[in-house]
Amino acid sequence: MFLTYLRLLYAFIKAFWVLFVQLPRLDQAGQSLAIQQWSADTLKLLDISVEVIGDMGTSASKPSRLLVANHISWLDPLVIQTLQHSIFVAKQEVSRWPVVGHIAKGCDVVFVNRGSPSSARKMVQGLTEALQKNLCIAGFPEGTSTEGHQVGLFHSNLFEVAVAHSCEVIALSLRYKDQATHTMSLTPAFVGDIGFLQSLHRVICAPPIVVQVVVSEPIASYGHTRRTLAQLAQSKVQTQLESLQ
Repeated sequence: MFLTYLRLLYAFIKAFWVLFVQLPRLDQAGQSLAIQQWSADTLKLLDISVEVIGDMGTSASKPSRLLVANHISWLDPLVIQTLQHSIFVAKQEVSRWPVVGHIAKGCDVVFVNRGSPSSARKMVQGLTEALQKNLCIAGFPEGTSTEGHQVGLFHSNLFEVAVAHSCEVIALSLRYKDQATHTMSLTPAFVGDIGFLQSLHRVICAPPIVVQVVVSEPIASYGHTRRTLAQLAQSKVQTQLESLQ
């Protein structure tokens, strides 16, 4: 376990090197690849493998789309980043997490204060700027994390940008499983009063985990309101989760 912690420390140091030294020297495509590779390396270090069910396509063929998923863990963004580099939306508290907050800022995460109209407007502005750069955007419309048995209500704010820019939506369903028993693993679940460091320790001590990611067919945003689009995406995520049981 001590060796794992040392490797994790190396991963965090590498994150700062990638974000604040390497990335400024790279073009946009190079930056995306560097972030994807670091995310994959970090998951491998934590003994977490990713199983993708469906076709993500490529960022070159499908730029400027919105990825949405059910939210279970702080690991979720890393999982999605391995599939496609995206600009994420996160709650403001994440910016104050030790180490992770600095990494999130380096990845241009758009932070939002729940219930603040001005913060919501800034979120829309930040995501719009990302789309204008042909980047993917991503978020967790439930607005909170769960154990992953069911999907909570998808709030519609995040979908406003997709409707305004007519970009397609991809619904992702995430489920963590024990690699040996193939049963659902609650170890990564970031719920209740658990803090980040305590959750990190639990993940490090856990047996190998596989996270299954079911990818929906693209959802066209044209003709939808943000609410109907949120409802459709929520339904697809729930149906895909049920297919894993």
